[in-house]
Amino acid sequence: MKKLWFWLAGCLLAIPLVLGIWGFVLPAQYRETFLGELSAKRALLAEDSEKPRLVLVGGSAVAFGVDSALLEAQLPQYKVVNFGMYAALGTRVMLDLSEPLLREGDLVLVLPEQQQQTLSDYLGAQALWQAADGDFSLLRCLHARDASVMLGYFPAFAAQKFRFWCSGGPQLSGVYQRSSFNAAGDIVSPLCKANQMPSGWDNTTPIRFDTALLDDTFCTELNAYAARLAENGVTVWYHFPPMNAAAVKPGSDVDAYAAALQDKLTLPLAGDPNACILDSGWFYDTNFHLNASGKTVFTRQLVRDIKAMLGDSSPTDIVLPEMPQTASDTAEPAALDDTDADCFTFEETDSGLRLTGLTAEGLRRTALTVPGTKNGQPVTELSAEVFARSRVLRQVVIQENIAALPDGLFSGCTALQEVVLTQPDPDRLAVGQELLRDAPAACHLTVPADNYDRYCLSYAWSGYAPRLQPAA
Repeated sequence: MKKLWFWLAGCLLAIPLVLGIWGFVLPAQYRETFLGELSAKRALLAEDSEKPRLVLVGGSAVAFGVDSALLEAQLPQYKVVNFGMYAALGTRVMLDLSEPLLREGDLVLVLPEQQQQTLSDYLGAQALWQAADGDFSLLRCLHARDASVMLGYFPAFAAQKFRFWCSGGPQLSGVYQRSSFNAAGDIVSPLCKANQMPSGWDNTTPIRFDTALLDDTFCTELNAYAARLAENGVTVWYHFPPMNAAAVKPGSDVDAYAAALQDKLTLPLAGDPNACILDSGWFYDTNFHLNASGKTVFTRQLVRDIKAMLGDSSPTDIVLPEMPQTASDTAEPAALDDTDADCFTFEETDSGLRLTGLTAEGLRRTALTVPGTKNGQPVTELSAEVFARSRVLRQVVIQENIAALPDGLFSGCTALQEVVLTQPDPDRLAVGQELLRDAPAACHLTVPADNYDRYCLSYAWSGYAPRLQPAA
């Protein structure tokens, strides 16, 4: 019996040692991923400059939305630093990383995405571990209260890093990799030509101007950040990011929201938020990511707003490009399975059918495949309530005809074990942050094996990495 206890104790002690080796000793595996750029951005901010800097702090809306060279040409008194990275890190992480590297005379614009996560005290532990891989000095920005959250995500990070090391590193493609950034920290990719979202916007992330979004902790921390920097001669303004007009909730009172925000902030708001709400034709793959032409449009607006705040009446000589046509899908459609079509209720939309619920037969099924067509019409959408009443459903197959999975799609599906996604390209399947709300912890998302890495590192899907598994 003693030998057994010694053996068990040895195993328990060995686990953290093995995880530590995988996480800290193995060669960096995330350096060439999208998040691998964060270390380079911090190094850029640490560089000496003869001029004060114009530092743009935020998520990927900043990375996709600004032409730094164009900004510098219009505001030659500043060196521009694009310090926008990834909303899933959390705005606070970007504030904390930037603060020690800012200097007297710098002008900082904070441009968080207009959504609940970025307007809160949220810390993206999973994303931060990946960003810090190979440069763990990034973790010095953490607050003591973050330690438990970071430790909780470390085993998953270490295990995934070990898997990548064994397989020769993550297989990268598309925009979301470090090679898409230029030396200024802007996203520059030939892929960002036109809007590729179904209907021109991502309906999983509608843009709201609800004063309930104004988190007191976030506002307090942002005010404290601005106050500390002001003591060192650094100016901080708040500016809204580019926002897709098609995604803005109808009836939104943007001006009232901006007034409420200004009441909570001690730093000034730069510009008019209404001017940051742009036509969907200027966007690329999310409601905050601009295409190459849209980047020029937003940069011009940014220049105008900064000049107005500085009292500079000089003209802004930026020629606006033509709006690109929406990208068309020329790929050969996959063969789809319509076996379970009669298990769903539906309603007609302008683009096809939206599945709204389950029939009596559907409610009895333990496995369902979302059909490609029903009654000869294409199925193009799922309502958030389509599976809501099922208590026996164990497996769902989502085929390539579906382009967006709404939040709470599987709410109440207490028996659900597996969601199979047949779409090989994660960029073509939009998803919100609460797809698996109320789903059992054991529920997994099965994705095409050849594209497993792409899902794990995808901008939208990386938050679900612990739930992802490759198809057998």
